[in-house]
Amino acid sequence: MIISLAQLSVFLLIVTRIGGIMVQTPVFSSRSFPTPAKVALSVWTAAVMWFVVPVSSALPTTTVSLLLVLASEFTIGLLIGLIANLIFVSVQAAGEIIDLQMGLSVAQSFDPIFGSQISIVGRLFFFTMITMFLIINGHHMVLAGVYKSFNMIPAGQLANFGNGALVLQIITLGSKLFAVGFMLSAPTLLILFIMASFVFGIVSRVAPQVNVFMLSFQVRPTLGLIGILLTVPLLVKHIANMLGILGEELLKLLVAIQ
Repeated sequence: MIISLAQLSVFLLIVTRIGGIMVQTPVFSSRSFPTPAKVALSVWTAAVMWFVVPVSSALPTTTVSLLLVLASEFTIGLLIGLIANLIFVSVQAAGEIIDLQMGLSVAQSFDPIFGSQISIVGRLFFFTMITMFLIINGHHMVLAGVYKSFNMIPAGQLANFGNGALVLQIITLGSKLFAVGFMLSAPTLLILFIMASFVFGIVSRVAPQVNVFMLSFQVRPTLGLIGILLTVPLLVKHIANMLGILGEELLKLLVAIQ
């Protein structure tokens, strides 16, 4: 079978969009996921979709237009991965807020896998999110979103990134997820406030000779751990609900840049 130059350019466009997703999407973008495996998965997925995805009627014919379309395809993939990544960041932020109140934020260390400073509870929440993501086949949902993106924005068609709907959606989703992340941390924060800050405030008034500051460093981690254990069912439920809206948010994104 002889493959034409136009078919090769379509394959390149598909690989570029999938490559953009690999850069941002959780699990796939992790440094623990080997780069050769990412490339192989991108090429294999593109080969599966090669002859079934819609293609724009006007493929690029010059080098400049090809580079412009490749940039558009890569940006589409980045945005799809960004929407999925925002959900993970919001859950991790909830854990980092708890870490701050438990006094564990000073115990951060550099994680070579993620290339950033990590906190104990924040990383716990993050890996809980990844576990739920894999259990409910969230990676399949992302790949289905990739295929749906080709139905709405065919390969080779420039996406409309200049409208305000895209910016508005990302800002709205970010604020919504931040509120959910704060809600996930609220029960533990309430326990820490009532059992630590409020009680120790009374103790400091009743017995000023007690070193409340040093005592709180010993009590807060234990209270925070108890609060996390009590709110695990709530955490799992809300994480599942957040992953459930992933497909809806991806569809809104594609409509915004269509």
